[in-house]
Amino acid sequence: MRGISAVRMTSARQAGRFMRSAVFAAAIAGTAVFNFPVQVEAQDTEWQGIMYPGQLVVTGFPGTYIPGGAVPPGPETIDETLIDPGQPAVRVLDVSSPQQSPTGQQIDAPTQFSVPVSQTGLVFGTALDDLRYPNIYVTATSAFGLHIVLPDGDGDGRPERLMNGAPGVAFMDGQFGAADPAGGPGSVWKIDGRTGEVTLFANIALDGFANSGPGLGNIVFDSRRGMFYVSDRDTGMIHRLDRNGTDLGHFDHGVTARTAAGLPAQPFDPANRLDIQSSVFNVSDSATWALPDPLRRVWGMAIRGGRLYYAVAAGPQVWSVGLNGDGSFAGDVRWEVDVPPAPQPYEVSDIVFDPQGRMILAQRGTATGGYDYRTFAAEGQARVLRFVLEDPDDPATPSRWVAEPDEYAIGFRGDLRNANGGVTINYDYTSDFYINSGSCGGFLWSTGEQLRNPEEPVMQDVLRPGGMLELNGLQGNHLPLVRPQNVPPFTAYFADFDSLPGEADQFGHMGDVEAFRVCEGAYRPPVDYPRGGPCLTLERRWSCNLGPDGRYYKLYVRDRSGFGLDTVQTTTPTPGFSVVPRRQPLASEIGVQVAGPPGDTFQMDVCVYRAADAAAGGTFPCCKASFVDVYPLELCIAPDGHIMTDEEMEAMWLGGAP
Repeated sequence: MRGISAVRMTSARQAGRFMRSAVFAAAIAGTAVFNFPVQVEAQDTEWQGIMYPGQLVVTGFPGTYIPGGAVPPGPETIDETLIDPGQPAVRVLDVSSPQQSPTGQQIDAPTQFSVPVSQTGLVFGTALDDLRYPNIYVTATSAFGLHIVLPDGDGDGRPERLMNGAPGVAFMDGQFGAADPAGGPGSVWKIDGRTGEVTLFANIALDGFANSGPGLGNIVFDSRRGMFYVSDRDTGMIHRLDRNGTDLGHFDHGVTARTAAGLPAQPFDPANRLDIQSSVFNVSDSATWALPDPLRRVWGMAIRGGRLYYAVAAGPQVWSVGLNGDGSFAGDVRWEVDVPPAPQPYEVSDIVFDPQGRMILAQRGTATGGYDYRTFAAEGQARVLRFVLEDPDDPATPSRWVAEPDEYAIGFRGDLRNANGGVTINYDYTSDFYINSGSCGGFLWSTGEQLRNPEEPVMQDVLRPGGMLELNGLQGNHLPLVRPQNVPPFTAYFADFDSLPGEADQFGHMGDVEAFRVCEGAYRPPVDYPRGGPCLTLERRWSCNLGPDGRYYKLYVRDRSGFGLDTVQTTTPTPGFSVVPRRQPLASEIGVQVAGPPGDTFQMDVCVYRAADAAAGGTFPCCKASFVDVYPLELCIAPDGHIMTDEEMEAMWLGGAP
């Protein structure tokens, strides 16, 4: 473009040169308007969602309280302690800006949004749909115990906690959600992505029989088919729901999959129902909770390549079943892999696939009930494992997967197996440690317990300057860092669930985690880029030259988002003004021509984006900036009255003569 100088000057330098040139100052006084460069941060005022890309939805135990305060002499304190209804069981944590390289430290992960447990009850599984402002879906659970009470019998204003079932008992307030009176152990709750309102999305039941108490497992969303899949811990079924929460049928692993594989069927036993009023029921013994037989008990799930992968407790194992175009279950069930044994057969509660197709599994310790709210799952041996496909497939082996998985080191305690059963893949980070959604994936986040609390005092001393030791929350590390790399996990970030001081004897307090991650592909939902600092820096000044379509503007754009932006769009909403060209490749310096009534004020909108996003059609992500300026009457008048070129003006600033 004609007349665009390659020289870039900061506002301080320009101001200094301006003040030192009295001749130039006198020449332009009253006749010209010159705009020194300014910095404009990305505008996010149009964003209407409760979370931004790169943030994490996390579930966990909310905490407890004693209604009315102190307990009088006599009763045990724990017998008077209840689930705190005002504390969140669902949080959206912002991990977008650790600002330092991972060194095993606790990072600032503020809560962007939360939902009190009084609305959802205790929940484990979580999923997001594919809307612009995605809704959050969470599932009722027994993973944090099944807590029961009798009505207040001693006049202290508190219900009476029980260890064993008895006539007249009910689930404690906060055990299951109360945002809808119909909520219960089979509930899937929907959290509106715009308003945060909690509504009952579905109540999972089998042939009209409601979930008796074991609750649900996990939930996944298939954007291609517009379907949700939910594992039921009461019956062992996997249900499919449409976008309205309508139950469209279920898949029975115990019968359909096992018989297809030539194994004896393990059918649902309708007599195996939880009765919390029976003395057999024991809060601290999950064997009394009427969970399905391990041969049909399912939990973790994931969608990959048109198939639903799901985990079975017996083994544990991973199986898969094909999905038809309408989301229904196909007839091509297959066993995938056996999970190597651990000290206990810890179930796989979550599954995720990385961009290379490797299958990552998160285990959770056996449920302990946790009457004292301390330990909800057996501690210290739950793993995060990664299975790789055989390449090429070895026909001599029964599985398509390499039998011996890779393993991630989770936390600093014991054998570095401190997982709590949730795992997700999020964006990687830029070189200056900000979220980089241009990477699509690259960072693994796992839920875990006592993540920075090793038993060894020497190691505690090493870790203590980096944050809380008794940290129940999240570990984040680069995807490739499997053992023996990152042992112990000093190349990791750690984030606490509630930012409150922890206690050293709490285990199993974390649940699932899901990243709001937008990736390339046909089903990529349109979103705006997130806040959390400027995603671009914009400097501007007028050029001395006049183009055929108006006065030249120089724009200096720095992409600070890490999203790989490559195109800039400039427009104005001000009547009587125009900007050309509207679109051009992004460079450190670009030029546009602005036309309009001299002396009038106008607004310019700048949108920096990826051309591939716009080419896909529809609404595309955009890093936005806007500023207001005055269209100059005249520019760059030299002492002799002629219009200077940019080069002449630069020379004048430097103290020379035009």
